[in-house]
Amino acid sequence: MYLLAANNTLRTILILLVLWQLLRLWVKVRERRGKGPKQAPRWTGGPARPMGDIRIEKLEETRHSPPPQAEDADFEVIKDKPEN
Repeated sequence: MYLLAANNTLRTILILLVLWQLLRLWVKVRERRGKGPKQAPRWTGGPARPMGDIRIEKLEETRHSPPPQAEDADFEVIKDKPEN
């Protein structure tokens, strides 16, 4: 019984390894053909600058307001009913 379970486990692992290798091969072939995923620039939306150009931008200050003052909440003490 244990031998059958081991055989099925090994067969499953072998199938997964073959599928993994086929997937890696397919991705490599696509990259060689130039149809692979394109690498997007890290920062988008601005004009392209030449290599080595430095730009310093001043960030806007954000003012954080203090949290609103907490108010005391009213509460009632609930007592258990005495047992008869």
